[in-house]
Amino acid sequence: MGRKFYITCAIPYVNAKPHVGHALEFVQGDVIARYHKLLGEDVILLSGGDENALKNVQAAEKANEPIQEFVDKNNKLFVELTKNLNCEFDIWQKGSDKEKHFKSSQKLWELCKDDIYQKEYEGLYCVGCEAFYSPEDLNENGECFEHPGKKLESVKEKNYFFKLSKYQKDLIDLISKDKLKIYPIERCPQ
Repeated sequence: MGRKFYITCAIPYVNAKPHVGHALEFVQGDVIARYHKLLGEDVILLSGGDENALKNVQAAEKANEPIQEFVDKNNKLFVELTKNLNCEFDIWQKGSDKEKHFKSSQKLWELCKDDIYQKEYEGLYCVGCEAFYSPEDLNENGECFEHPGKKLESVKEKNYFFKLSKYQKDLIDLISKDKLKIYPIERCPQ
């Protein structure tokens, strides 16, 4: 086999039916994967359904359905969409997958145990974006630019963090020697 090429599409929240934006991204990912296969590269294309989100919980409660049943139903709609678009994902991953995801997650946690730590994090949280924001990231009304008019929640919670800084020198070296490529190139300085 040729060089390895790994591509992921976003793993969308399954709090609702898929929309045209999901279709666009799936097709784009599939086209890129097929192109690299034509080049003789060993390609893996991954996506899946993100079942771990406050959005999912809220949508299931609104639909008056058990959460797992709700996300399973919507996940099937996403899988059907990829099939209807003739997209060929090598891996479609769900967080509740006990066969592959749980085993690989446990293995990853074991390998990274010295680099993972827990600490309390406090910040302004946008449920719509599933992201924390600092005050300087907000509009003049103190709102998220993506969801104006929606109040941010002040959240304080324990989270897990990875000691990426421990590997910074090695990563910079790999990137500068072109052994690790980041696309789009504009993301390299980050």
